[in-house]
Amino acid sequence: MAKSTKQTAAVNTEQAAAPVVAAALKPAVEAALKPALKTSGFCIYIGPNLKGLLQTGTIFRGSREDAYLKAAAAIEKYPLVKSLIVTGDRLPKARLEVKTPGTALYAKYKKLAGK
Repeated sequence: MAKSTKQTAAVNTEQAAAPVVAAALKPAVEAALKPALKTSGFCIYIGPNLKGLLQTGTIFRGSREDAYLKAAAAIEKYPLVKSLIVTGDRLPKARLEVKTPGTALYAKYKKLAGK
């Protein structure tokens, strides 16, 4: 038995509509599949002690910008401090980088420690 022209037309319109529907749903599907970005809500200074200004391990609650405001005096005197304030999300990796020769954080730490 052959398909009627109405059935063939319905199949053709469904096939033509599939890419349009897929394109419309793509952002929603990608958003659902993307892991949620979690922020730790704190920053920490991983540089050397700066007498009277900042100590190693100082924790700042809030965003990185909040931390920069709280450490403004140290950043003004030693601009490298800014790059040694890291978010809690990046902390594990940054602590290793500070101790690993050849990394940017190691170089900044050593330069600031030699002030």
